[in-house]
Amino acid sequence: MLRRKRYYVLYPEYFDKSLSRKQGRKIPKSKAVDDCKLSKIAYACKHLNLDHQIEKEKKYSKNWWNSDGRIIVNPEGITNKTELIRRIANISRKLKKVEKSQDQKKGKATVKPKKG
Repeated sequence: MLRRKRYYVLYPEYFDKSLSRKQGRKIPKSKAVDDCKLSKIAYACKHLNLDHQIEKEKKYSKNWWNSDGRIIVNPEGITNKTELIRRIANISRKLKKVEKSQDQKKGKATVKPKKG
């Protein structure tokens, strides 16, 4: 665990487009991601050069039966948690676009065998 007195905790539910605000989403639907996983948040933290740690065994209290875990982030260089959530949401949206383009490239590169 990070050895800091103060740290921010992020759950994938904060960024999930399928959830309502009441269910735990923290950002507008326009900036949310369809299927948010810990790996996307970890990638965004890496991209922002933030110290972070993944805790897969932890659960989000509003969604404890279906939660993947959480990420603890060292707040150095971040003024507040809202700013951190917005930055990570922007990175994860860009990551979604990158994943789509990679899937399209993979789809074009595959050759279907001819029958007959």
